[in-house]
Amino acid sequence: MLKNKIRTPITFEFLPTDPVNKTLTKILEKIKTFPIVLKPYEGAGSIGVQIINNKKDLSIALNECLKLQKDKPTMSNKFLAQEYIDGEEGFLDFYSFNGKHLLTDSWMYKKRLVNGHSLDFECLLTMKMSPTLNNAMCYCKKVLDAIGYK
Repeated sequence: MLKNKIRTPITFEFLPTDPVNKTLTKILEKIKTFPIVLKPYEGAGSIGVQIINNKKDLSIALNECLKLQKDKPTMSNKFLAQEYIDGEEGFLDFYSFNGKHLLTDSWMYKKRLVNGHSLDFECLLTMKMSPTLNNAMCYCKKVLDAIGYK
């Protein structure tokens, strides 16, 4: 529903052109423990997402953010550093018409680390109803109503 990740708790926003040492210090002041996730401010599909496990790798990753910004400037002019939260990730798609919201499909990510810190993923269509899917579906329908989708 949202590609903008700024609402995730314990977040620090930075530009890849900011001095690395200054950015590193500010991130470590804001986020006290590893792992830390770096990712583009706007994006999808885990492109540019890095999971960082120590201070040395954080410095290297900040330089990789600058490279990504040069390679894909429209996607990644700003980046976020966030607290890493382990768990499953998924998304739901809806079709809305006349105030009714129909779940069309649901997806779950199976993520894996590449080269120790970048994310790659396999996305699986999962339509079997479960308590978790039902709760997520009810929540999303309330959000769609609240923001006026009809």
